Amino acid sequence: MDDHLRIQCQYPFRCLRATLICLSLLIGLTVSAWATGAIPSQAPAVLTISVSSATVCAGTSTTLTAAGCPATGLVRWSTTQVGSSIVVAPVQTTSYTATCAEASPSATTTTAAATVQVYPPIKISPIASLSVLCNGGKDGQVAINASGGTGVLQYQFNGQPFQSINSTFGNLAAGSYTVGVKDALGCQVQGTVEVKEPPALSATITTVSPSCLGRSDGGFIAFASGGVGDYRYLLNGSAPQISGTFINLKADTTYSLIVADKNNCVLFRDVKIAPTVPFSIKLTSTPTRCSGSADGIVTVSALGGGGNFQYRIGSGPLQTGSQFTGLAASSYEVTVVDGYNCEGRQTVVVGQPAPVQLTLTAIPVNCQGPNSGGIRITPTGGTGAVRYQLSTGSALQSNPVFTGIGVGEYTVVGVDANGCSGLASVTVGKADPLKIQAVSIAATCCVCATGGFRLSTTGGSGTARQYQIIGQPSQAGNTITGLRPNSYRLRVTDEAGCADTTVAVVTDGKALTLSVGKLKDVTCTGGNDGEAAIQVAGGTKPFTYYWATDRQDTLRPFVATQTGLVAGTYTVSVVDSNRCSSTTLFVPIKAQFPVPAKPTISAIGSSTLVADQSAGVQWYMRLGNEPGKAVPNATSATLTPFQTGQYYVIVTANGCPSAPSEPINFILTGLSEPVSSLSVRVIPNPVVDQLRLEIEQLERSAVRVELVDASGRLVMTGQLPAFSGKKRAEWPLTGVTSGSYLLKVNADTRQSVLRVLVE
Repeated sequence: MDDHLRIQCQYPFRCLRATLICLSLLIGLTVSAWATGAIPSQAPAVLTISVSSATVCAGTSTTLTAAGCPATGLVRWSTTQVGSSIVVAPVQTTSYTATCAEASPSATTTTAAATVQVYPPIKISPIASLSVLCNGGKDGQVAINASGGTGVLQYQFNGQPFQSINSTFGNLAAGSYTVGVKDALGCQVQGTVEVKEPPALSATITTVSPSCLGRSDGGFIAFASGGVGDYRYLLNGSAPQISGTFINLKADTTYSLIVADKNNCVLFRDVKIAPTVPFSIKLTSTPTRCSGSADGIVTVSALGGGGNFQYRIGSGPLQTGSQFTGLAASSYEVTVVDGYNCEGRQTVVVGQPAPVQLTLTAIPVNCQGPNSGGIRITPTGGTGAVRYQLSTGSALQSNPVFTGIGVGEYTVVGVDANGCSGLASVTVGKADPLKIQAVSIAATCCVCATGGFRLSTTGGSGTARQYQIIGQPSQAGNTITGLRPNSYRLRVTDEAGCADTTVAVVTDGKALTLSVGKLKDVTCTGGNDGEAAIQVAGGTKPFTYYWATDRQDTLRPFVATQTGLVAGTYTVSVVDSNRCSSTTLFVPIKAQFPVPAKPTISAIGSSTLVADQSAGVQWYMRLGNEPGKAVPNATSATLTPFQTGQYYVIVTANGCPSAPSEPINFILTGLSEPVSSLSVRVIPNPVVDQLRLEIEQLERSAVRVELVDASGRLVMTGQLPAFSGKKRAEWPLTGVTSGSYLLKVNADTRQSVLRVLVE
């Protein structure tokens, strides 16, 4: 194949014709080679390099792609990388070479080169930063110094938008920040910078309490750390000092300390001077022997403090002894002073026993003789046992009772174990006569042994009493129980043996009493709808009730409520489960209203019935032997019957019906329709909600239509203007209830009557 054809085959897509020729020649050569056994030689590969971005910013990546190396070949790059495509990031303009080495022995090596142009790089000088002055502050700064690139440079801080005005950023807290620089071509370079801060300012404080309570010689020492050194100390707004020692301070007081460093960073601390722990004082008091004496003692014990103690009670002088004697009952302040002249104070109470007091109770002279009186003593206060002496000169005795005393005034002296004394006076008189009173306790039934007496007395001697039912044993309690209703004789005896008697009665506490609880009179004379009920108080359930009529007939059942009673007077008695009976109760039952007189009815003409009474009237109608039925809405004295039957009236007043009137047999007539002069048809009949009529008349005249109920009440009217011949008309039946009605059609002197059923 000549060179022309080879070039065309190297570029098979330049023209279709050259491609077809190349293919034909290649096919022919191949076949010829196979036929002769010779293998034709291959043409060398043509290698090309394409670049995704031929010009880039320094450090920006671009892709190099080699084409034309056969699939059996291997592409090697000047960067030592292999493969048809590589990525490079040059920082300056660089040329790259690709070599295609084929695998066959007869293959050739093809080389291609490409150059990537790099824009001038941006260079960032070391980034300057200013530390935060105080820990936690926001006054740090960062300055960006950059050169190179193309055109005007812009600066970015911590991801914020780029700016070209200022490359310095302030008001920064401590931390790590990112910075960036961008030129006019969009090339960028990034970096990081750290803004530092000094350690936090702190202080260690040691306090010293005052030497004594109330003194102002306390203080504290403050040691500052952190910050940037060169510390100064200020207390409660005073002038600054370089020493952290402060003296002459009060206890239980809070001071405001300010610590400042070289950068004027400050620390605020509240310092409280603790109070001095006082030495402990223990006071022991011994009360006086008698109420009002001055022989009490106070003993002092002190611990802590410094040096030897001295003691003072009240406003007296200091003493080394720790005991104070000869004290009256009162409250005392004890002062203790130690070797540092520090004082401690405490209050103690010197007590005294309660005074000896005597309460005298006179035992009056009684029925046993003129010297049967006495005195009973009750002591309070004092110390230990008390002994007693009577003013008449008797010796001291321990017994608190003096006997054998007549009427008169006496004084008793009491002496306790400490020799303290008290006295009291009493008058011994003569006792009033003993009298007994009895309050009955009712029994629970007429035969129950549950009654008794609650007894009390006036007069007599002493407080103890003996009570009895004469003939039975005595008892100390004033309540006697277990008695049935009866009369009893009672006796009481006092401490002196004096007695009194009385007679008392035990009653039945649950005696049956009756009252009328519910009463309903007979409604109408001669009726039997009366009712009565009995209420029972007392007794024991169940109860049996006995009702008797005026004729002495006993009603059954034997219950509290009776119904179906006629007028009359009933007697009632009750027996309970204990067979206790009540007194008799009379229960009257009356008739509330009289029965109206029997009415009388009569016929007027051939279409109307009338009763002789007008109030409470109700018409009834029956057919043959059927029971009578009330005629709907027939409650007036006049009735226009709708049908043939037997009619009668019952008059009711106050719910009481009269006897039925004598009946009248009524035959309904006058419902004919004179066709020759006036003809009326109801279309349809029964009627639902509209009354539709077809009226025909020979003579010209106006027509009036009336609808009446069974009582003759007019429920609907209608009017037609004068006409002759046939005419249809309709009227709504608003408010007309279901039932049977009469329709009256009048045309001058002519009339037609029909029965109409409304559904």
